[in-house]
Amino acid sequence: MLWASDLNFVRGEDSVVRALWAGKPFVWQIYPQHDDAHRPKLDAFLDMLQAPPSLRRFHEAWNGLGEELPVADPQAWSACARAARQRLQDQQDLCTQLISFATHHHETTAS
Repeated sequence: MLWASDLNFVRGEDSVVRALWAGKPFVWQIYPQHDDAHRPKLDAFLDMLQAPPSLRRFHEAWNGLGEELPVADPQAWSACARAARQRLQDQQDLCTQLISFATHHHETTAS
């Protein structure tokens, strides 16, 4: 369903990962935490996403952290979602990264 929609609203970490892989614009409703830890978590996520200002403000308002919902910018949000997906696809797979880490760590501790 995420791939077939023009705009997705998701809740929770599993769903946001699926939305990222879909490469479609989305708004994440983060689970609020009693100590307000969700605010820096959302900010860090939006930084990683390289969210344009309108998407950042929309996320903040949608999660009760901002004033009012701004007007959506479908083109900018779509470009952001596609670029984030591409950055993820460009990464080496986890096994390759772990082997590289273990090899490098072994080399530095053996010297």
